[in-house]
Amino acid sequence: MPKRLGLNLSDDTHAQIKQRADAAGISVNAWILAAIERETFRQLCQETNTWWAERPELAERETEDYFKRANGARDSSAA
Repeated sequence: MPKRLGLNLSDDTHAQIKQRADAAGISVNAWILAAIERETFRQLCQETNTWWAERPELAERETEDYFKRANGARDSSAA
């Protein structure tokens, strides 16, 4: 059986996580996994925002193209 990683949390941190997990109606393990997923998604969003901020002309062009497509879809559905 593969060795599992353990988390060494202070009693205070563990109590806070347990309280939040209980409030959410899920296990501590599920709460920790969800927190990791949320943090990973937050980092991805931050990296994406940075990428677009470094390319303002491309961001403006893509935004304009999006609105053209969205308005075109709306116009064709109204017909």
